[in-house]
Amino acid sequence: MKSNRRLLIAGVIAAMVVLAVPVLALAAEWKDKNGTKITKLTEFTLNGSEILETTPGNGMDCEIHAKMTTSGGSTASITEFKVKKCEGTFGTFKTTKCELNVGEGKSLPWTVDVNETDLTVTNWRIKHSFKGAECKEPELDKTIASVTVAIEPNSKEMSTLFFEGKITNEKSEQTFKTSGTPEVEGANNGTYGIQ
Repeated sequence: MKSNRRLLIAGVIAAMVVLAVPVLALAAEWKDKNGTKITKLTEFTLNGSEILETTPGNGMDCEIHAKMTTSGGSTASITEFKVKKCEGTFGTFKTTKCELNVGEGKSLPWTVDVNETDLTVTNWRIKHSFKGAECKEPELDKTIASVTVAIEPNSKEMSTLFFEGKITNEKSEQTFKTSGTPEVEGANNGTYGIQ
């Protein structure tokens, strides 16, 4: 009886290994749009919009600049992240005439993991400082544990990224949110992606 149970357990373990190997082989990784794996350092320059909100309806419309690099496989790094300027304000940022002084990524590089059709950035930390006598908060230094980044027009031909991350309190009320749509600049626009 014991040997039958051992054989059964060994058979189940062997079946799990056989079934898991194809799944591991299907993990997405960085490739060009023709399906060739990236094997050398590749840099993506990203420029576009960011909407920063402290609480719903209170924030700024900004322009960002970032760089993401990968040498292939299923990871990348965001090595640079800067808020270039914020021209539009809304909610309390508008009524208090609060303006951006400096906005920048902290604790760089940020780790980027490849999923099947999108990316995940871990420990997205950004610091904003503001100027204006009536600013409610002169500085925001926030870390979002995990930010999902969608790839447009599709995961194989990365032209635009869409990110959104937020922090909520114990009542699930938003206390900080960042979202944006930076575009890949130059020759790498639409050339690479994940497959």
